[in-house]
Amino acid sequence: MQFEREFFYDEVRDGFYIPGIMKRMWGAELTILSEVDRICKKYDISYYAGGGTLLGAVRDGQFIPWDDDIDIMMLREDYNRFIHFAQKELPKELLFIATDVDKDYVGLAAMVEKVKVGFDSELLKKYHEYPYSSVIDIFILDEITEDAEEGEEWEKNLRMLGSFLAISKNEEKSPALLHKLKQVESILGIHFDRKRALKPQICRIMDKLFQRFNGQGMRQVSILQCYIPLGICIYPRSAFDKTEWISFHGMQLPVPEGYDAVLRSEYADYHKKVKGGPGHEYPFLKIPEKKFIEYVEGKWDPYYHFSEEDLHRPHIQNFRDIALLLEEHLMELQKQILEKYKSGCIQSCLSALVIAQEEAIALGNAIEQKKGAGTGSVSILEQYCEIVYQTHQIMNELDDSPKTKSEKEVEWKLKEAESCLQRLDNSLRKLFKKKIVFLPHTARHFESLRPLVDALLKEEDKECKIIPIPYYDRGGDKSLKELHYEGREFPKEYEITDYKTYNFAEELPDCIVINTPYDEFNLTWTVDPFFYSKEMKKYTNKLVYIPWFVTDEINPQDEEDGKAFINMEHYVTVPGLFHSDLTIVQSEGMKKAYLAKIEEFAGKDISKKMEKKISGAGSCLLGEKEGQGIKNVADFFSHFLLKA
Repeated sequence: MQFEREFFYDEVRDGFYIPGIMKRMWGAELTILSEVDRICKKYDISYYAGGGTLLGAVRDGQFIPWDDDIDIMMLREDYNRFIHFAQKELPKELLFIATDVDKDYVGLAAMVEKVKVGFDSELLKKYHEYPYSSVIDIFILDEITEDAEEGEEWEKNLRMLGSFLAISKNEEKSPALLHKLKQVESILGIHFDRKRALKPQICRIMDKLFQRFNGQGMRQVSILQCYIPLGICIYPRSAFDKTEWISFHGMQLPVPEGYDAVLRSEYADYHKKVKGGPGHEYPFLKIPEKKFIEYVEGKWDPYYHFSEEDLHRPHIQNFRDIALLLEEHLMELQKQILEKYKSGCIQSCLSALVIAQEEAIALGNAIEQKKGAGTGSVSILEQYCEIVYQTHQIMNELDDSPKTKSEKEVEWKLKEAESCLQRLDNSLRKLFKKKIVFLPHTARHFESLRPLVDALLKEEDKECKIIPIPYYDRGGDKSLKELHYEGREFPKEYEITDYKTYNFAEELPDCIVINTPYDEFNLTWTVDPFFYSKEMKKYTNKLVYIPWFVTDEINPQDEEDGKAFINMEHYVTVPGLFHSDLTIVQSEGMKKAYLAKIEEFAGKDISKKMEKKISGAGSCLLGEKEGQGIKNVADFFSHFLLKA
């Protein structure tokens, strides 16, 4: 199967953050499904999308954002035929797993699993750079009786086996378990092999019981592993009489003609979008991911590991800082000269005047070197030096007491010098504006920054540079693949600075704004390593992270937000958040969610430290929303820039 490359990038859909690695798992699952589809078409075997896959297909023609697997359904007669052909037809990297073919298998659904893992280039290419194992689930539809008495006894036995399956979880044959074992054997008239694992045996017996009423022309079918414990997934048999086809990520997916009845049985009002809690060990990819890390013996790790050193940063002084600092020192020196003069310390004044002139000349030379000759600031410094020289000449003629001659003239000159320095301060701030650099990687992601850029461009004391940066697709082995640069795709009304020509080491901007915090810890794409947050903080005292997205609000205590909170690890527990001096998130509520995730990740002490570095001011993506939109972000950002 082929996809546009953008399919595999991180996305927010229906307010839910979908990490790129989840997209790759979807791609791998769809590739497995395409093999199943090929076999079924070849041998005229019917199958249908099921569960969340059916729901996503019917509702939106794509995966539900918070779904992590593919479910399909087969009537038992089709499934039995599929067993036969699957084992012969599936490619060697795929394995059909079911109670029917593996007596040690624990499960009531069948699976087709990609079992071959690693960095084999052909497999990575086929399965969209997804290196882990991946599966699709096959749920079997069996007929169920309409006879209440007969059905009650049957369901009772299945529930008994289900509870026995639960208590035999650890396979430890305790006296209590053995006692229960004898009870089950007596009731069902069966025998368990004590020398073998119990759970696979229980699953095989349950699977046989599931089939009791097949072939009897019952009007209802069910996925019994769901119906028995939950009372759901019971459907009219007629719903599967015909097949419809729905476009699903580039393939035509078969669904039962009576999908409405099917979905209502499982989800009731299935048009209402409900995220639900974490569910079956969401995300499923964590399981194969852990196994894969063990498989490569720890040589491959997809996750950022926090170090307190990431919170530290060197102090950086750019030319603007140095110039203003020298100007402040000259101002302070000037005040000292006046005080010394008033106290009669003429010789000390004379020495200080010499120092002041030398510093003013050095500053003027530096400005000329940086900005060229003829700037207003240099002219003011020249005036200042002339005033200092004249003051020195007059003072040199004075006795030890200033009252003897020209006292008023000296004081006037000193005040004139002070006034000159005040004009210099204004001139320097205009000449050396605060430099703010924005580093979006795509034109689409620029929208989270654009209104802030617009607001700052109106301020005379600030200079904004928009520098689109290159980014790479990543291979399943974390290698850098194709390079992309979207500088030409940005809105034409903005002046774009070429990242190749901007000298960060020389410019040392006052503030760098990023909206990609992942550094090397995004498995599907990454910006050029030079622009990682850990590198950018070497060139500025104020690194600011503003997310490129907004999600629905997340409450870590709300069960429905369980999956969303889990997925926060993909954009919270990442380097950029800890390297940044400020992170601006969409709300105070989301700030609390961020801190809760940080506490889970790095501990309470680190969460407390990060509280000062995260603001819930809002997001530009929220537009003019009162208290949470563009104005709030711009005001908070400007206030942050004013801080020392």
